[in-house]
Amino acid sequence: MFLNNIIEVFLFVNPLGRTCYESEKLVEAFSAERDEKVKVRFVPILNIRSIGNLVKGNYDSSLSSRNHLYTDSYNASLAFQAASMQGRKKGRKFLMKLQQSVIKDGSAVTRELMLQIAEALNLDIEMFEEDLESELSRTAFNKDQKLALEMGVTESPSCVVYSSKDTTSGYRIDSSITKQLLHGLCNDQAEKNDQAVTHLSFSLYQTV
Repeated sequence: MFLNNIIEVFLFVNPLGRTCYESEKLVEAFSAERDEKVKVRFVPILNIRSIGNLVKGNYDSSLSSRNHLYTDSYNASLAFQAASMQGRKKGRKFLMKLQQSVIKDGSAVTRELMLQIAEALNLDIEMFEEDLESELSRTAFNKDQKLALEMGVTESPSCVVYSSKDTTSGYRIDSSITKQLLHGLCNDQAEKNDQAVTHLSFSLYQTV
């Protein structure tokens, strides 16, 4: 059950996607603009489409390049899961710092980079390293892939929104995510008829 005045946002991202990175900043800004309590959850999604979207972003489209992108994306996802075990907000900050280093600064996805970011965010480094190698991180990643399937998410970025103002349904944004659209969904306005928005039954949320 929702408590009063709560918005839940599930943002499905490829951890190395430029558009996903911009969507994360947008969702964080949206969260700060709401009067309600907003719970934001970043959910790494890794599939053929998400890798294909990375290839479109000026990457080499060869098989070896795709395999390399998949490995980097998977390792980044596990690092995000490990950071999130010290707090969901810390996990989001870790992912965005990692994306900034890789997407903006051109850094390679390495263990050394992950440890540098973890240290900069004052994470418990010993715990982070343990969780990075643990089955718990892999299990959390697999649960996120299952969540994406349950919510019908195949593209990244995609966003699923639930608001306490509507206790019977949620909404999935499958294409362009904007603050105007997010605010409209949470304000019970006509944006719910937007072609980019798909209605989800509340019972689906209860399975999460």
